[in-house]
Amino acid sequence: MSFLNTNYSATIAARLTQKGRNAISKGNFNISYFAIGDSEYNYGGTSTQSILAPFDKDLNVKYPLWYTSGSTYFGVPIESSITTTCKNVMSSDSGWTISKVWEKTPLGLTGAISGLTSSKYLGTKSFLGYTTSSGQTYNTGTTISPEEQKTIAILHYSGSTTSLNDFFKYDDYISTSTGITSPNIVSDKSYFSVTIPTLMYHKLSGATTGATFTMSTGDTKTIVSNFNGRFTIDYKDLVDYTGNTVGKIFYNHKTIVFDDEEIVAALDGGSTRLYTLVAPTVDTIVTNNDPITDFTTGKTLWVTYKFSGGTTSGDLACNKFMKVTGSTNNENVTVKFDTGGFKHLNSGYTASQIFILYQLTNNGVQPTSTGWKIRNYTDELSSINDLKTGFTFTINQTKYNDASVYASPLTLSNFGSETSFSGNVQLVRASDIEEMTFNLSLPNDKFVVSQNPTYSSGGAKITEVALLNSNKEALVMGKL
Repeated sequence: MSFLNTNYSATIAARLTQKGRNAISKGNFNISYFAIGDSEYNYGGTSTQSILAPFDKDLNVKYPLWYTSGSTYFGVPIESSITTTCKNVMSSDSGWTISKVWEKTPLGLTGAISGLTSSKYLGTKSFLGYTTSSGQTYNTGTTISPEEQKTIAILHYSGSTTSLNDFFKYDDYISTSTGITSPNIVSDKSYFSVTIPTLMYHKLSGATTGATFTMSTGDTKTIVSNFNGRFTIDYKDLVDYTGNTVGKIFYNHKTIVFDDEEIVAALDGGSTRLYTLVAPTVDTIVTNNDPITDFTTGKTLWVTYKFSGGTTSGDLACNKFMKVTGSTNNENVTVKFDTGGFKHLNSGYTASQIFILYQLTNNGVQPTSTGWKIRNYTDELSSINDLKTGFTFTINQTKYNDASVYASPLTLSNFGSETSFSGNVQLVRASDIEEMTFNLSLPNDKFVVSQNPTYSSGGAKITEVALLNSNKEALVMGKL
């Protein structure tokens, strides 16, 4: 037997009856009436008495109070609904899993990606709009086309932590609100961050290790299905400290995606590097001095680079591919590195040589992993550190012919791993609670006549409230 705890601060302890739960399952939970009663009060006893908690099998009120003597003991409630958002902060360096999803084989390697642990997320990559442009419309566009997106890293919550403070329920989401949630948090949006303590990020202001990424202060963005306009996915941009976009926060899906392919490369152990490489500016110049003869109308030249020597010899080349299209103008191609792009070079990782890789394709055709050519350009520098102050290389016909086929020394099976995230994620998790509110009007001179056999005279007490359907069956019972 269960009695109400008199220490509860709640005014009414209410619960659905079995009849009420059955009504919800059938979609006919409709409240038409209410009844109040004094069934559990003994007017001959003390003023403080114990009341039984509501039970599943409660069907109605034993001694209902009359609206007026001998008339009716039913009232009509006023129904309304509100949405209440519950929030609490969540900061965790455990419980998150990161999956590096390679849809295309990394540069210089042979074989297919299928069979690696992250291949099971290829459908997720497509679902989130990173595979084909035809599947969806972005309201802003992306830095590269979905067709060119070789890889992403999906950061998702595995729930392996034992702390209840670091746990997502199925209906939780990542809050993007600007409202204050505690005295120490300006907004939910500004509280959000993802920190990777081991990353040497090239866009940091100095050669320090560790980078933190935050939620964009801009508006919410939306992906819309091209085949079902009712399907949308909202997201916020994931940005670095300069505001540069490096991914997306699919906050309703509790999923964070890094789509900056250099960050993904540094997060994947198969690349054997923890540093990111800057993307150079690649352009064409018209010249009569040794132009690239095959680089003409209808052709695209894809360009990237890699370091060698020191700690970088076996590392993956830059995972960002630049491209330029040809014409009939007799052109060479320039590869320009700006000042400050290599803060960690010989200050975190060491190298002594730079190689430029290129691949010529027809326009609209993606480069293949085994179609790259490589050439050493180190002799154009007085020192590898010249790159820190900026440098421009030129690819002409002679240098283009001097390149050899590139085969990476890396192992394909090392890519695409799924591991526990070694960084820290902090956010405000939120859940919307839908509340049905029933206001019961009890006029001063109504519902005052008791049918309780122990009642004689004076003011009637109230110990229970029932919400009833049109057949006057109790769907909800509440006790005071």
